[in-house]
Amino acid sequence: MRIPSGNPLADDGGMTDNRAASHDGTATADTVFTGGTVLTVDEDFSTAEAVAVAGGRILRVGTRAEVLALAGPHTETVDLAGAALLPGFIEAHGHPTGEMVMAGPDSVDLRASVCPTAEAVLTKLRAAVDAAPSDGWVAASGWDPLLLSDLPTLSRALLTELSPRVPLSVMHYSGHAAWANDAAMERLGITRDTPDPAGSVYVRDADGEPTGEGREYPAAGVIMGPGRLVPQGEFGPRLEAALRISAAAGVTMTGDLAFSPAAESTVREYFAAGTAPVRMRSYEISGIRDTIPRAEETDPFFRPVGVKIWSDGSPWVGNIATSFTYQGGHAADVIGVSEGHRGCSNYTSEQLLELCRRYMVQGWQVACHVHGDVAVDEVLDVYETVLGENPGTEFRLRMEHCGSITPEQVRHAHGLGVTISFFPAHIHYYGEVLREFFGERADAWVPAGAAEECGMRFSLHNDPPVTPENPLLNMQTAIDRTTRNGMVLGAEYGVSVREAIRAQTIHAAWQLHSEHEAGSIEPGKLADFVLLSDDPTRVDPGGIGAIRVLGTWVAGRQVTGGAPVRR
Repeated sequence: MRIPSGNPLADDGGMTDNRAASHDGTATADTVFTGGTVLTVDEDFSTAEAVAVAGGRILRVGTRAEVLALAGPHTETVDLAGAALLPGFIEAHGHPTGEMVMAGPDSVDLRASVCPTAEAVLTKLRAAVDAAPSDGWVAASGWDPLLLSDLPTLSRALLTELSPRVPLSVMHYSGHAAWANDAAMERLGITRDTPDPAGSVYVRDADGEPTGEGREYPAAGVIMGPGRLVPQGEFGPRLEAALRISAAAGVTMTGDLAFSPAAESTVREYFAAGTAPVRMRSYEISGIRDTIPRAEETDPFFRPVGVKIWSDGSPWVGNIATSFTYQGGHAADVIGVSEGHRGCSNYTSEQLLELCRRYMVQGWQVACHVHGDVAVDEVLDVYETVLGENPGTEFRLRMEHCGSITPEQVRHAHGLGVTISFFPAHIHYYGEVLREFFGERADAWVPAGAAEECGMRFSLHNDPPVTPENPLLNMQTAIDRTTRNGMVLGAEYGVSVREAIRAQTIHAAWQLHSEHEAGSIEPGKLADFVLLSDDPTRVDPGGIGAIRVLGTWVAGRQVTGGAPVRR
């Protein structure tokens, strides 16, 4: 699917068009940005001194004199004070409609960044249960036994002990598994006779009884029950809160890679106001609808662009399809897998082919979550088959995360025209765990350097809320491949500074079918910017993650950051 760009000045980026004309017929700028370095991230990676904005779009990029020539009596000038202006970062793989669940006052967020100890996690759960009405439901997210290794083993029995009467369900931080207590399982009506949903399982014991665990979507979603549903009146404010978390990190556009069609009308209503702090491109969860209506859309704030399929699971749950095995050890014990364990795919090759073909023939871009090298081969085989059935069609097929993809598989993907979105935060947060799990195979985890070497357009992502939104740290990790504890995994798979920046801007825009309007600072494009305390091309790469986001602009409107100097 290719969304036509049309005339880049035909709409105003979602803002009111208040451009004025000067006496000679040229447009007058609403705002001028000057006094710092402008990294345009255009084809030549050129720099400029100033940018003029009118009607929510970029009017001129050039020298200070060239840009100020477009200023009128009512033009606002933003003094960059020596800072660096870049195109707004683009989160190619996020979950804003999932993250908004954590933005409510009743959210039970157990992530290690919020609850830094096991005791804090259990205390928060007990408090939520004590505060819940008898007919309520407590749904918590972010259980992370790898960062908090003294957490008890999550089980139906543990949750029943914590909450004997009120339904309680807990989502693993990866989003690939969830557990429920007795009360929740009874209310859900899940028994030994309940069939497994397609692409997922209700885990059962040796006698065939449900253990309370659901692995993969939709089973994990069912296990979470109604506790994660957002009340209609709170939808807009919660989505706004989730998007503002991304905006504070310099993000101006995000993909939603697990979008439910049930939310579409409410999401469209929210974005119709044209004041959202971040733009969104959605990928609908596969299997909910066999046929997804398509229309040629040009809304700069929200557009559906694809379909998401989970071909395998998470290394932190033990269900990725690999040719190699887990090596055992403490970390493996924590997640309940033994030495020699291998995961498997969520679908047979035939099922995956049918699923991909179903949506591709409708013209949708498909994005397959895939971690294991065996699953990568399965996805590439399916993509190659359907591409062969539809010669000449541009699908921009995506593969997500690609933890154990090999350099050879990267080259094969590139040869097919398949693009990858890598997850370098796995290295930063869990590099030592990966080494314990997989030994030397961990050195080639998310080998983004192989993608740069073969010329692939790839992106980097944080998969928020799985890891906190932090494009700058993402770039640093993709470059130096250093964990938070200082271990380096496979330095030869690092990327260049420029390619890391492209991967969080123009390449990500391309993956989201938005390169005609976002991802670089060029005339006619949306005036979406991030202001950084330092130029990432001029600092030591190991310090890129320490650069501060000073402000974020969407359609020329500042949405985060302190007040810049204006004249």
